[in-house]
Amino acid sequence: MFSEFFLVFWLILLGEEIQCLKDVEIEIEPTIVQRGGTSTLRCSYDLQGSPLYTVKWYRGTSEFYRYTPKEHPSTKTFSFNGVNVDLLHSNEHQVVLRDVGFNLSGKFSCEVTADAPPFSTKTASEDMLVVVLPNDSPSLGTDKSFYDIGDVLRANCSSPPSRPPANLTFVLNNIVVCAKCNTIKTPVGELFESELSLGLPLFESHFHNGRLTLKCVAKIGDLFQQDTEITFDNARDPVPARVTANNFSSANSTSKIVSMILLLMFTSMF
Repeated sequence: MFSEFFLVFWLILLGEEIQCLKDVEIEIEPTIVQRGGTSTLRCSYDLQGSPLYTVKWYRGTSEFYRYTPKEHPSTKTFSFNGVNVDLLHSNEHQVVLRDVGFNLSGKFSCEVTADAPPFSTKTASEDMLVVVLPNDSPSLGTDKSFYDIGDVLRANCSSPPSRPPANLTFVLNNIVVCAKCNTIKTPVGELFESELSLGLPLFESHFHNGRLTLKCVAKIGDLFQQDTEITFDNARDPVPARVTANNFSSANSTSKIVSMILLLMFTSMF
């Protein structure tokens, strides 16, 4: 008899919990934010007529902001390195963070508690990523100003410091080359500089209408993509063909002069 009463009691409490708080959701705008920028964290919920007890915000497991309508002041902040809450624009439904740093990359949670028995609590979470994108397109350089079949195309590409680091790819006449080459990522303070080198023996198949177009592409996921290219218009040097034609003309002139000398010598004998 007691156990049945106990079960009914808890079923009633569970029913009240479902009815008094639902649809807790979090939205971070933007979820990917430039270091030093601003991000707004919004928390929506349906109290279904019950009063709000409190809304708590966490970065990981550390609470950094709390809204309690029955307290004065209703807002309270807690120390967390890198968190700068804009209290003027923060309330029971949102928290505005300014001058965000890299240590804020990670999970944020919104915990909502309804002020009615049994004081039900629900939590929603979302991730934020703090980045620094390259401030320019990649730099591309080669060891020669023109190339021919049999030459080795040597090139170097580097991307300005960023975080996360950029991945670099060489593209020759719209075909990816050095696909298995690893981008070297060198720390520069809190950022990373990317660099990639190429040493490619050139065959006839590499040329397109006697032209080479080398491109370096810098990419960071779906956040950033820029490229720099160099086109070698004189990839196949046409000079040898012209030299051959000039040599042929000189030989004909020399032959005419020799023929005239022989003719004069032959004439003087008579």
